Amino acid sequence: MVANKSIFLTFLFWGLVATSCASEVTPTAQFGPTVTPIEQESTSTVFIGIPPISNPLVQAEGESMEEFVARIAARNISYNRPVLIALSHLKEKSTVLFGVPSGRQDVQQCWFYETDSNRACTSEDLEKYFSDLTIPKIFFAFAYSTSGKSLYLIEHFYDGDEYYFTDYYRLILELKDAKWVEKLILPVYW
Repeated sequence: MVANKSIFLTFLFWGLVATSCASEVTPTAQFGPTVTPIEQESTSTVFIGIPPISNPLVQAEGESMEEFVARIAARNISYNRPVLIALSHLKEKSTVLFGVPSGRQDVQQCWFYETDSNRACTSEDLEKYFSDLTIPKIFFAFAYSTSGKSLYLIEHFYDGDEYYFTDYYRLILELKDAKWVEKLILPVYW
């Protein structure tokens, strides 16, 4: 029993020594704050909606509206990869849900875009591109216009993804200084 008391008193003694020494220890190095304050920036207006296009295309001198839309589609949708772009017409203008007719018989005018070049396509091109489903095609059609804005429907057909072979877009052009300017192009999800 005496041995147990002596062990207990020894632990008690060392516990008191440790706590009294710990309270007297002063650090030798002082560390600064680990978090730096964030500088306040001026409060700006929050933008809600569709951001404007940072580098919009402008209709070139002598360029038709259809050629301009084809150029926008080549840059923004095909990313300058080879693609056949075709102008079609809407069979039902009262609704845009029917989409752009994309059969060979629906082609009114077409262009073949390659990297940094384009040319009007021929009937041989159409035969070739409609028989080969791996070649990407973009069809577009005029949908609606006011005095200062125009809406075009665009559909991009391509081979590759197992489930989605078509991407749908809406292109809005705006008239500024007697030239059409790319206002925005939006993907449409069904």
